[in-house]
Amino acid sequence: MRLATRTGLAAFAAAFGSLLAIGAVFQGVSSRILLDRVDDQLEARAETAPILAAIANRLAASELSGTVEGAQVLADGDLTEVGLLPDEPLPAPSAPGLATATADGQRWRLLTIEVRDVPRIGDEALVQLAAPLGDTEAATRRLRRRALVVGLTTALGAGLAGYLLGGRAARPLTSLRRDATRLDDGDPARWRVAAAYGSVEVDEVAAALNHSLGRLADETERRGAALESARAFASSASHELRAPLQSALTNLNLVTSGHLAPGEREAAAERATAAVEQTAAALAAVRSLAEAEFADAGWFAPVDLADLVEAAVAAETRRADLAVEIRAPDAEGDAQPVLWAAGVQLAVANLVRNAVVHGHPTEPDEPARLVVTVEAGPGGVPTVTVDDNGPGIAVADRARVVERFERGSRAPGSGLGLAIARQVAVAHGGSLVIDDSPLGGARLTLRLGPTSG
Repeated sequence: MRLATRTGLAAFAAAFGSLLAIGAVFQGVSSRILLDRVDDQLEARAETAPILAAIANRLAASELSGTVEGAQVLADGDLTEVGLLPDEPLPAPSAPGLATATADGQRWRLLTIEVRDVPRIGDEALVQLAAPLGDTEAATRRLRRRALVVGLTTALGAGLAGYLLGGRAARPLTSLRRDATRLDDGDPARWRVAAAYGSVEVDEVAAALNHSLGRLADETERRGAALESARAFASSASHELRAPLQSALTNLNLVTSGHLAPGEREAAAERATAAVEQTAAALAAVRSLAEAEFADAGWFAPVDLADLVEAAVAAETRRADLAVEIRAPDAEGDAQPVLWAAGVQLAVANLVRNAVVHGHPTEPDEPARLVVTVEAGPGGVPTVTVDDNGPGIAVADRARVVERFERGSRAPGSGLGLAIARQVAVAHGGSLVIDDSPLGGARLTLRLGPTSG
């Protein structure tokens, strides 16, 4: 049902209900007024009660009885009817006061008056004056019908006005609906409705819709980029994994051929095992990178970053021969950052592993050092910095080594470690920055959030 129709029906119902209530009050008041008028007339006739008590018998027997207003006189136990009265008998007078009775299908108003010492001293009589209420009730019915007609006409007018005004009031919403239906299947970045429609409520709905459309466009763009990246990644992965798998198959064929000496078979089996392990490690890295590409908001929660980094460093340097130092501030009482814990731990592990594998000092006698720093970077962004005293990464290679399957040296590896760390940073809105370390080697800085300025 359209808003204009709803508004019209609401206006009709409100007006009709209000007029019904007003009509009921008006009818009650008007009925009371008309009844009071009859009572006033009876009170005015009360002055004739002594006369009626004195001449009731003679007046009832005369021809004038059919021309005067009706009354009943009860004296000495005898009831005398005078004037215009219904054929059906009215109740006999019993006590002074006003009463209402029904006779001949209509109601009658009765006023009973006590009269003393008429016509003789010591006499007592009850004079009951009667007035029909037919005209009064007919007038009340006419007023009721008129009130109903006026009320219904007014309610219909109010409903029509409400419909017309509701249609006018709904124009901003109609315009918003029209703009929303014009959104096509083109570039989601162009999915927008107008910012202002002349109504505060509709403008707020438009703003909320534009916000949702913006988020949808961003998500669509991100998913599209991720899909395109996944296609390119699948092509690169098949190329990178083809060599170790082919090596493993070749060596396994040699082992099963029976043409090798025992020592040669063992060496071929070891080469096949190493190739399979390299493939398995690459596949695990591929899976980790895919998770980082499609990180979900539900994976993020408050994290103790210092504890997480300590665990990752301990796991990666357990068998490494190097001096390890972790610098983390005392964050007791501070609010924990909201991070993807598994992703951050994986990223830090890859940065540390990169330093362990590639960060050996160039001087043979120089001990290897690793310093991992946890801090709040610019704008309060959680930051993890890994410094080593190895040969570092050349400036010309820094943009390349963070790409998939790119290696900075001939050292073993899948070429995905830094790519995974960078993707985890991107999932947090941050970045992975490569620089020179104060220790003389490479500095890898993982920023887990956007920085301003």
